[in-house]
Amino acid sequence: MTDVKETTEAMQEQVLSALKLGQTAIVEGVRTMTDTVGSITPESLKTEAIPGLDSLPDPTELMNVSFGFAEALLNTQKEFAQNLLAAANPNSSPKAQPVAKKS
Repeated sequence: MTDVKETTEAMQEQVLSALKLGQTAIVEGVRTMTDTVGSITPESLKTEAIPGLDSLPDPTELMNVSFGFAEALLNTQKEFAQNLLAAANPNSSPKAQPVAKKS
């Protein structure tokens, strides 16, 4: 059984490593593009000069709200899976415990 666990963990590490490499390349590409476009954009077209831009939601705040929801959703799914496994196992306690909520 340990071999399956070790193999699974090794594969997960490889996937995460490859994902991080790809993400780093994309971030660097976007940074280069942003710097290049910013250097040739006239001042009148820069984002600071766009009327109404300050009334839009903050992108970082929107990202944090979205990932907060995704985290809560994943925790709910994990709790469901734990409860389902406990219900299917006759040797487990009669009632599964919910996953602790992060604040």
